[in-house]
Amino acid sequence: MKKVLPAIIVFCLAIAAAAYGSPKIHVEESTYDFGSILEGFAVTHVFTIENTGDEVLEIERVAASCGCTTTQLATDRLAPGGSVELEVLVDTAGFGGTISKSIYVYCNDPHYAASSSSDRPRFTLRVTGEVIRAQPYHTSVTDMNYLFTLFVDLRDPATYEEAHLIGAVNVPLGKLGESLELLSPDALIVLIDQDGRSSAQSAAGLDALGYATVYYALGGMEEWTRWYGTFFLEISVDAFETPDREGRSRLACPEENRRCVDIAELRYLAYLLIDLQDPAAYDEAHLFGAVNIPYTEISGRIDELPQDVLIIVYDQAGEQSDAVAQMMLNAGLSQARSLLGGLDEWVRQFGDRFVVTNSE
Repeated sequence: MKKVLPAIIVFCLAIAAAAYGSPKIHVEESTYDFGSILEGFAVTHVFTIENTGDEVLEIERVAASCGCTTTQLATDRLAPGGSVELEVLVDTAGFGGTISKSIYVYCNDPHYAASSSSDRPRFTLRVTGEVIRAQPYHTSVTDMNYLFTLFVDLRDPATYEEAHLIGAVNVPLGKLGESLELLSPDALIVLIDQDGRSSAQSAAGLDALGYATVYYALGGMEEWTRWYGTFFLEISVDAFETPDREGRSRLACPEENRRCVDIAELRYLAYLLIDLQDPAAYDEAHLFGAVNIPYTEISGRIDELPQDVLIIVYDQAGEQSDAVAQMMLNAGLSQARSLLGGLDEWVRQFGDRFVVTNSE
């Protein structure tokens, strides 16, 4: 008993020493309950991390669980009494029911400091709430980001205006180098020309510049119109002639050419993105490849839209696109979808990625 007592005293003194003159991490509300939200919208919240201790609080790193991201801290060293904001975003796409996401803060607070490399205590923040399942006609901006394909038509403007794939953006071959800011290196890019020759060379050139997912359409517009005619084309000429395919077989990509996309694959990738904003708002900002059909005109142009193709409609804040998608479904366009939250939600989650502005 006499030996145990000194040990207890030493242990207590050690705890007291650790508590005195040490950093202490504190967050007023370490759990944020967002209530309920429709699946596909992002939840954002700002936690304020404070140092209520007597020494500098050093934040080694911040880690988040699946579906949760955090912003970079303005500083990772907090003097006594100091604070820093940590913004958290939770992507609810694919979730339903009650969810709880954790954010772990690794720091030098003695109560949360590392005890070993395999089992590391950490200060935990949580975001919780209920996610309401989206409707079948909804598409989240996260899903749209995965789907996004940049169709780039390399032909001269006059030829492009005569006929081009709906949603393909015209970047003439000679100006491709000047327009690389439009093309994200990690985006799926498909280059299209008249016969597939110059686009194949351009794809190889972009590949060398670090564009890992750039492809070219085999046979170009000639191959598309030979087999699909005027399907999914925007045409401005009165009499548009399609090439004769009699006695021709479809071109097939060489197995060793990983940058080649044949027309069947191109047809699979094709989708129609419709911006419902008024023309002035569309010119100010819209998603890459989006066709502008204002909300006030869309009901009278349903018959112009292609059948058997994915159609995604959006507006500024998602206030009108749901009704339009349902109207299209009722008209027999079975793949009509509404982009949840519209352009505002896209920008909130992805910033200016794939956003074309008037300055461009």
